[in-house]
Amino acid sequence: MSHRLADEHAPDASTEDAPAAPARRWPGHLAVLLCYAALGYWVTSRLWVAPDTRLLADNRNDQPLMEWMFAHGGYALTHLSNPLLTDSVQVPHGANLMANSSIVLPALILAPITLAFGAATTFVLFTGLCLAGTAAAWYALFRRRLTDSALAAGLGAGLIGFAPGMISLSNAHVHITAQFLVPFIVGCVLPSPGAPRPVRRGALLGVLLTAQLLTGTEVLLFTVLGAGAFVLLWAAFVPSAARRQVRGLAIRLGVAVIVFAVLAGYPLWVLLAGPNSYHGTPWDIGIYGTDVASWPWFNAFSLLGGAAQAARVYSGNATEQTAFLGPGLLVLVAVLVWWLRRRRTVLALAATGLLFAVCSFGTEIVLMRAHTGVAGPWALVARLPLIEQAIPDRLALVTIAAFGAILTFGADRAVRTGLPRPPWLAAYAAALVPILPTALPVTHRPPIPQFFTAGSWREHVRAGHTVLAVPTSFATDRLSMRWSSGTNAAMAVPDGAVMIPGPDGKAQWGTPRSRLASTAARVSRTGRVPRVDDAERARARSDLAAGRTDCVVLDPTAPHGTAVRHTLDRLLSVHARYASGVWYWDVRPTG
Repeated sequence: MSHRLADEHAPDASTEDAPAAPARRWPGHLAVLLCYAALGYWVTSRLWVAPDTRLLADNRNDQPLMEWMFAHGGYALTHLSNPLLTDSVQVPHGANLMANSSIVLPALILAPITLAFGAATTFVLFTGLCLAGTAAAWYALFRRRLTDSALAAGLGAGLIGFAPGMISLSNAHVHITAQFLVPFIVGCVLPSPGAPRPVRRGALLGVLLTAQLLTGTEVLLFTVLGAGAFVLLWAAFVPSAARRQVRGLAIRLGVAVIVFAVLAGYPLWVLLAGPNSYHGTPWDIGIYGTDVASWPWFNAFSLLGGAAQAARVYSGNATEQTAFLGPGLLVLVAVLVWWLRRRRTVLALAATGLLFAVCSFGTEIVLMRAHTGVAGPWALVARLPLIEQAIPDRLALVTIAAFGAILTFGADRAVRTGLPRPPWLAAYAAALVPILPTALPVTHRPPIPQFFTAGSWREHVRAGHTVLAVPTSFATDRLSMRWSSGTNAAMAVPDGAVMIPGPDGKAQWGTPRSRLASTAARVSRTGRVPRVDDAERARARSDLAAGRTDCVVLDPTAPHGTAVRHTLDRLLSVHARYASGVWYWDVRPTG
């Protein structure tokens, strides 16, 4: 039995058509899910060609981070270590993974795939699953709560799972696109006339909230804000129906809070006050807002879009093109809201979508790349704890979810009222086809050297000690983490571009701060071998000791590699050796 949203002034809102026979339902379900799977594969298809040597062209830095996160999940599972914290990067201090865009739960669940096929394969698989899984989860919710039509539910859920913003964020931000738990959270919160067992639903909600916390904290924040705003707006539009729901909702939320506090208490402590926790962000939140004009625009990853077209309006970068719905979809949504205006639930959805669209403008209103100097609504809350780490342009995802539900309501009414299919399907096609996703662009990357994948590094590193990768050329260079992922995170590194607390407790990138690493990067950039004296050698030895480094390894593809090698020969007082595709220096103490 489905539980529909109560909706006064809409006589058909709670009507439940007789369920179709199972034999007639499954073909529709299967067709929708196959379409989602095909789209998920299409978006990631260029990565599937060669996961180990393909890199997302529009986010070359974050993909190695996420691959390392998957590798760490496999390591934590096989070594029964704490998956929320690690001492394998930023040695000897370690890092707080709960505070680092972690995907703890998916990494643990997918650990068998990582251990069997490698972290790069897991990353590509998960990228596609996030899109198809999110669409499938919304489809399940819409079929249960909004419509008996597979077509209506499939269209609305498909928009949410494969919206331009989701494709843009699929450039290695899988902790944001992993939204397959969100519809089930929303389903537990939504008002449900006659819904039984509020205690059980509340307990399930607490479990789902905990699971989402361990999948993506930012998505959890947006889900709570979005669901809360919708419920309040729905109550304002349908006050008498809302009053009948207060007791059940209070029970569900009360039980959910208790269950969440018990299950998520430790992860929350780690996030907020655990080892290497921090406040703030190392980037300027002010640059991450949606351009007002970006909503009717096409982004770089849509069928009618492209990088040149998207660049005409503002976005923080290519991975944050989260609005960009195109003019057709905005017009269609507006028409559907007018057509369905007697349905108060649709009005509440429209108001929720508009609210979060405005909030997504961020801390300053930008129009056609022009910074107006007018403060955006997000400026009022941007410095609050937890919220200070959220990127406001991603609030557009809440708007997209609301629009997906409106599309489903519209298609459902068209189906139930017998509206001829060609006209309304043509309208939907005109809105949705232009924003169909293209395959994510990729570029080549060298394979991880056999020195790491074959385990040769173990011969040169003592337990509890590290390997230093050189050169690391910029603040978020994750060469060492990529090489570590090739060992399933068994190899510890003294650096690693993760967020760590600075001297004042504010977040900063854990960049290589040793003089040795900086020297190697400078030589790789300039090709000039510096003069090396005893003082320089003493500093190098001090850097090695501080990072517990037993082995230094040169990237075989580094610019001016010969110059870097000659410099390190002098600095380390050890001649490099060549093995398994790399030059390395064994700097363990002798004697």
